[in-house]
Amino acid sequence: MNLYEIIHPLYRWPDDQILHVFETFAGVGAQAKSLERLRVPHIITGISEIDKDAILSYAAIHCQLNEVLDTYEFPEKEVMIHELQQMDVGFDFKNNRHTITEKTRPAMLKKYYLANVLSGNFGNVAQIHAKDLPDIDLLTYSFPCQDLSRAGRMKGMDKDDHTRSGLLWEIERILEEAERLNRLPKLLLMENVPEVIGTRNRHNFMSWFYKLERLGYQSYFKIVDAADHGIPQHRERCFMISIIGEYSYSFPTCRKLHMQMKDLLEDEIDIRYFQTYRSVCNFLTNPKEKEIGLMPVLNKDISSGDTTINTIRKNQSKRDIICINSFLKNGSRVSQTNRILDSEGIAVTLTTGYTGYYLVSDVRVPIELAVSEKVEKIVLDGRELGVIRGRLVRRLTALEAFRLMGFDDHDVEEMRKAGVSEVQLIRQAGNSIVVDVLEALLGQLFNKKGELWNKV
Repeated sequence: MNLYEIIHPLYRWPDDQILHVFETFAGVGAQAKSLERLRVPHIITGISEIDKDAILSYAAIHCQLNEVLDTYEFPEKEVMIHELQQMDVGFDFKNNRHTITEKTRPAMLKKYYLANVLSGNFGNVAQIHAKDLPDIDLLTYSFPCQDLSRAGRMKGMDKDDHTRSGLLWEIERILEEAERLNRLPKLLLMENVPEVIGTRNRHNFMSWFYKLERLGYQSYFKIVDAADHGIPQHRERCFMISIIGEYSYSFPTCRKLHMQMKDLLEDEIDIRYFQTYRSVCNFLTNPKEKEIGLMPVLNKDISSGDTTINTIRKNQSKRDIICINSFLKNGSRVSQTNRILDSEGIAVTLTTGYTGYYLVSDVRVPIELAVSEKVEKIVLDGRELGVIRGRLVRRLTALEAFRLMGFDDHDVEEMRKAGVSEVQLIRQAGNSIVVDVLEALLGQLFNKKGELWNKV
């Protein structure tokens, strides 16, 4: 033990105390899910969220929405609309309009309203004041990343620019109000994209870091990859743990990845997820070329040597992303949304939209096609599909996306039952946090070890 560890002992939450948690920018509740997995005695005292479908998913997973729905006594339609609009639930800031209106279907309106009630939602974080909040021991804030990430707008998070990522400063305001009331949370958990501490945003991040220090917090931050904590997805995120008082925090050690992406795939998939022969050919050649050819070969620019899929796979680690068409024949890069990745590697970072395609095995493909070095064509259910070395190319399903975020299959079943669409589910998965990572990080505070992902 060194001098720093003597002055700043490792923080441990008392075992005999119930943890009171408030989730801002809650999404579908990955933080709550991790605490459930860790079996930490806790109460979610409230959340802050304005995405109506995310609130619906949150309540379906954590609040038994589907069980309560049929017996709940709802107020008048006008009352429900008014309350939701007052909180900015479903508000479209891009187009400056409410999406929950008189035109909203009554059945969905009831679901949105009940989800809002059951989750204890406080709505728009900009309208929240510390005096109105319940007691909080742990405050989580995974503020929007749209204006920070390379995939987003990169407008930054300056205080006066009023960007979505600038909502971080609403957390500052709430904490300042809480300090005046002597009600500061004991623990804070931040999550965002790595760019939050990048060159463009470093000055704002450090300003925030020193603000927390002035409020009495010791803060510890690190970029953590989901692949280092049991999930076969390369997903780097910056996490910061802040603790009131002179305490230290130690980030968990990495553990060996025992799974490949293929271990989390569904066994039977609807044919609509698979890509046509023509689409696959376009992904492997220059899309500007008018003639595709009857049997185009795999892209010869992906490697200087043998370009078979087996060789590419053999030369890469089991925890690597294996992309077979990074470049087109003319040397230009394939767009991220059109890349074909091997499911025997790990997944790329899931986003709020579809992210690339994956090579997957399927019993419906004849075994003899596995030796072909060309893109083959098979017909299934009347569709001409492209086959690469005996494997089909397809998008991920919503269930697979949530598995890659560490959620249970039952969670997806409940969200679907609540009426959340497949498109919304994909978006919500990409917008969430990997539960296994949160288990590892929060487990350090409660002297608990996260469960191994054991669904397969």
